[in-house]
Amino acid sequence: MRLTLSIPDDLYRELRRRARAEGVSSSRVVEECLRAGLTVDETKRPLVPAFDLGKPLVDLDQALRLAAETEDEEILRKLEAGE
Repeated sequence: MRLTLSIPDDLYRELRRRARAEGVSSSRVVEECLRAGLTVDETKRPLVPAFDLGKPLVDLDQALRLAAETEDEEILRKLEAGE
């Protein structure tokens, strides 16, 4: 199957360098990298650390209500302006 990819120039240069060093095609290097990436054990991927931020300093219910009101006001403004 054919697929067109857009990749950054620096990554393309590294791809070509690796293909030349291994004496294989660029397509082969891409295939090997994709296979290696897709077969990584999900349980061994690094996790993003989580932190306890403690008790909120503001009433979250009040903050969500104010955010919803602000959003509603912006929607009405856009409708009235014809945006």
